[in-house]
Amino acid sequence: MKNFKRMFHKEYKYFLMFGSIAFIGFLLFYLYPIIRTLLLSFTDKTVFSPQSNFIKLENYIYALTKDDLFFKSMKQSFIFAFFSGIFVLITSLILAMLLNSKVKFIGVFRTIYFIPFIIPSFAIGAVYKNLFNPTTGMINKMLGFIGIENVPLWHISPSSALVTMIIISSMGFGVKMLVFLAALQGIPKPLYEFADLEGASKTKQFFKITLPLISPMVFFNIIMITIDGLKSFNLAFVMGNGQGWPSNSTLLFPIYMFMTAFNMPFRLGYAAAMAWIFFLIILALTGMHFFLSRFYVEKDLN
Repeated sequence: MKNFKRMFHKEYKYFLMFGSIAFIGFLLFYLYPIIRTLLLSFTDKTVFSPQSNFIKLENYIYALTKDDLFFKSMKQSFIFAFFSGIFVLITSLILAMLLNSKVKFIGVFRTIYFIPFIIPSFAIGAVYKNLFNPTTGMINKMLGFIGIENVPLWHISPSSALVTMIIISSMGFGVKMLVFLAALQGIPKPLYEFADLEGASKTKQFFKITLPLISPMVFFNIIMITIDGLKSFNLAFVMGNGQGWPSNSTLLFPIYMFMTAFNMPFRLGYAAAMAWIFFLIILALTGMHFFLSRFYVEKDLN
């Protein structure tokens, strides 16, 4: 018994030693910024102001009633997240099913599809910005080569800049594709063999076997795609020169929040209020997804 107590205290000591590192990191880099941001949201704090005044809910009221750019940027973030999310979800599932096939060199194909997603997103955005350049980009050169005269202006036109970003972001299927691929590989093969014997078509097998069995991963990817789409920053920053250019057409909500905090007059208090509104919206959408998941996620997989 004494040896057990001694061993328990020894293990407990090591747990505290190593666990405290993560705990301190959580306090410093997560909990403190959250509390600090919440407190700032009730003030008129700016970068250059030596003091800040407690203004209660004025920042929140102004954002929800008077700030036109708040609603414009929020609307564009929703449009961006919705359409790019649909493309990413469908593309990642299709590619995962293709990469789940038994063909030669399948490992090479999986690596090729995933390599672009280890490159920093800012670099990817810069490459796509050059590809979609209306005058020197490869995309318009190819369109001109096949006889299209009125080539799109892509990201330099207010009417097509957001669409261009949606097209580019729809290529961001890497991690979601791997999630689907792992789920597909976990489906027992005898289920498909039995379905073939029963004469079920590939389409019927997909909707009766594949989709129900990977539905938990569909739910997981929908959550991740929604959050990633709404908080998308890097691509919009590169394509819009960090200012929503042209004419605020690429002004997603994270970009507007960044501009509010770090452009003149550096309104940190108002940007903090915007961040909390944004957090509550994402939290509500996540809760909605959890509620809707009961209608399409297969709970009993046995």
